[in-house]
Amino acid sequence: MTQNPSRDVLRDHSVLIRDGKIEDIGKGLGGSADVEINGEGKIALPGLINTHTHLSMVLFRGYADDMRLQDWLQKKIWPLEARLTGKACYQGALLGSAEMIMSGTTTFIDMYFHLEEVAKAVEESGLRAFLSYGLIDLFDPAKAKTEQEKSKQLFEFFRSLGSPRIRFALGPHAPYTCSAETLVWAKDFAEKNELIFHIHLAETRKEQADSQQQHGERVVEYLDKIGALCDRMLGAHCVWLTKSEIGLLAKAGVSVAHCPVSNMKLASGGVAPLPEMFDAGISVGLGTDGAASNNSLDMFETMKVCALLHKAHRWDPTVLNAQKVLDLATIEGARALRIQDEVGSVEVGKKADIIVLDGKMPNLNPVHGKETIVSDLVYSASAANVNTTIVDGKVLMQNRQLRTMNLEQIVQNAGEITNKLIHA
Repeated sequence: MTQNPSRDVLRDHSVLIRDGKIEDIGKGLGGSADVEINGEGKIALPGLINTHTHLSMVLFRGYADDMRLQDWLQKKIWPLEARLTGKACYQGALLGSAEMIMSGTTTFIDMYFHLEEVAKAVEESGLRAFLSYGLIDLFDPAKAKTEQEKSKQLFEFFRSLGSPRIRFALGPHAPYTCSAETLVWAKDFAEKNELIFHIHLAETRKEQADSQQQHGERVVEYLDKIGALCDRMLGAHCVWLTKSEIGLLAKAGVSVAHCPVSNMKLASGGVAPLPEMFDAGISVGLGTDGAASNNSLDMFETMKVCALLHKAHRWDPTVLNAQKVLDLATIEGARALRIQDEVGSVEVGKKADIIVLDGKMPNLNPVHGKETIVSDLVYSASAANVNTTIVDGKVLMQNRQLRTMNLEQIVQNAGEITNKLIHA
């Protein structure tokens, strides 16, 4: 499954990887290699791209379910986050990274805290990531200055890491937790330093109502007025939008991370208007959101839910077909992160971020022909089908065995530190 511009599905082809990149794709490739993976009966495709999550929140999985959003945040999540330590976020990031590797995600963008420790965990895992610090100033000028300085320090920290796989992103939490001054500063800093500007946007109806009450404008209109919109912005959720707001996002070149599972679980109430976004030319990727509000980082599950949600909402089974959904999880996700020239498809010259599924498992059979493989991937496949995960040409998992991480130890450590957090 190349996901190249022609969406070619190639049977009986081999992929040659050298120095982390795809050097050749073809039939009967000769020679030997340091590592050879038998692809008989398997399906190779680009690694999946998660365009919005909170990695270390895997520690909160199942902790606060079936609650109203504000109660969920104020009574459960925020009090627990206040007790988070760098060690806890490190262990959570290891656990989340293991889950993503085992479910076929190779690139993700995160927003959370204690990024130095998160970066350490992600580097050990071998994944590709954009990491953003959740900047919140609560409209306090002194706090705004402190938060901006913290973001600058983290930017320099990530530059000093020199990792080819881990990049820093700016992460103002949301327009309702950040002042106009901070939002404009973030936009300017992102443009100057060529960073992704990662922000929660128009997630709930209450957010829009509050914006109209406080600013006399809807959220996107307000961001446009203060000059915070830009083509480096990645707006997470974007559920409650008017056509006018979609037009403003498109004009500014903003990309969107669609998180259907989280939106449904938290009862956001609406459905992100993807068809209108597509018509406007907006780049859209798929995200799981954090495991506290999903409760999974499984992008295969997210693909299927995405397809079904929009069909049900629009009363139209053709509104979002399997190929389009697979695009959102691969090449379009790469485009939303501005790395479509690097990853998102299996093409010569691109980085070797590839996953291999076991096509012999019962849920992927029978196969009616290569034209149905895309449907199989979106509607039938699951994380359990992922056999091998490769990032930058390095095998992170093969035959369901992690190569870079000790899963048993990670699970044990995460359980112990979560127990301490909850009962502190």
